[in-house]
Amino acid sequence: MEISKAVALAIANVRKEGLTDIFPRPYEVDLLNSALFSAKVSAEVEKRIKCNNLQSLGVYPIQHVLYPKKEPFDFRRAALMQPLDTIVHLALVLSIADDIERFRPPLKTKQTFSYRFHPKDGYLFNANYHYTAFDTYVQKKTKNRRVNVLVKCDIANFYDRVNLHRLESTLLSLKIDKSRVSLINQLMLFWANRDSYGIPIGGNASRILAEAALISVDDFLISNKVAFSRYVDDFRFFAPDTKTAHSWLASFAERLFLEGLTISPSKTVIEDVSKRVSGAKPEETSPAPTRDKANTVARIIVGYTGTVPTKFRKISPRERAKLIEEDLQSLITALQKEVVLLPDDIKRLLRVLAAKSAFSELSIVPKILDRFPQFTPWIVDLAIKEADNIPSETRTVLKNYFKEVILDAERTPEYILMNSVKLLGSKGYESEETILGLFRSLKRNAGSYIGRSILDSLLGDANRSQVIEIRQFFNRADPWEKRAIIRLGRVNTI
Repeated sequence: MEISKAVALAIANVRKEGLTDIFPRPYEVDLLNSALFSAKVSAEVEKRIKCNNLQSLGVYPIQHVLYPKKEPFDFRRAALMQPLDTIVHLALVLSIADDIERFRPPLKTKQTFSYRFHPKDGYLFNANYHYTAFDTYVQKKTKNRRVNVLVKCDIANFYDRVNLHRLESTLLSLKIDKSRVSLINQLMLFWANRDSYGIPIGGNASRILAEAALISVDDFLISNKVAFSRYVDDFRFFAPDTKTAHSWLASFAERLFLEGLTISPSKTVIEDVSKRVSGAKPEETSPAPTRDKANTVARIIVGYTGTVPTKFRKISPRERAKLIEEDLQSLITALQKEVVLLPDDIKRLLRVLAAKSAFSELSIVPKILDRFPQFTPWIVDLAIKEADNIPSETRTVLKNYFKEVILDAERTPEYILMNSVKLLGSKGYESEETILGLFRSLKRNAGSYIGRSILDSLLGDANRSQVIEIRQFFNRADPWEKRAIIRLGRVNTI
């Protein structure tokens, strides 16, 4: 793809989907709605890329924020890059995206469901290929009479462990322009601090590169006649028997090793699916791992796939009809007895609570978050969306809890501080002095995005005296904070 077209598509996609699916959509993205501003950005990005060297790209080092995954004390290292850097990165990768897609397994084979490049109306990927389509296909495939054993496995810490030199070799093997591949490789190594491993987590450019990194693995499985399907690093093997399943799994592990990757043992399951077909003879398989709540042990794992939800999804009428039949008090009682909480139990309780509009029961939130703080973003989103329906007494409980979280800022993870600030800057929970107090005490090593989060929460609320005070921090602010301070001065002093 020509650079000019790649830049135009990158800007269109950022306007549609923002910079990342992890951090809040910053106001800088909406500046692209101005045709004049968008044209200037386009010209600048095109000029930087055409100079064809790392220095000309003018990118900043990447910062990172730990964000919760789906297991207790499980995190992923989300990349925080500057808005213009995101567009540069995306445009550079989009310029080779067509070439990458051509070398992936054909759509009709149903072997790879993740991020199939097919740009349309500012979106980059085929709307018919996503995780739900993958899961539906897997369920259908396991009902095939020739499939008796299902292998479920994924790659450990995939994005963090992508070998950049192997990725470069793969791209070169696709006959992609060598200078373009070299520039992408230089950028990846710069952001990896010359560590040779890892691509940024959270953006569409990295999704395309991640798919490229697995092309040789896909080709290996296809050439060895392995019946498989995958979504990113989440693989499924459809085997006729246990012997074949183990053989495929072993050869897969060996092939991954050549890429510097490994299977995640704790997420690998060999499952008997023969009973899904009448008349089939059951296979003896390895039992699926179970989680005994009484023996659950807290583990610290840094990884990539799967997250605790950060947005509270609206309850559909059909789901509501089922949820309101649940006994909410029994769920609350059972949860209070647990020492270690599990994600599904928390989600179920809170969705039943919302379906019944029993928002006074949200006073249980402090007890939940003390035992599973990774649900903070999801609960904050729920509290903000339902603020008008939550009794004032309950909102006070939530407000006081998050004020205490901020007062203990030095021992609080950044993502929790960010969401605490978000709540206390929202209607019904306002605590301007608490937020300002955190800003005044903020240390330079407090985190990559917390300063920007605080400044965004004060937009429209800080008075002239407070804005003047905040301006004094400008010279030692990072680029995210400097733009927010300028904006704060313009909005809050009008």
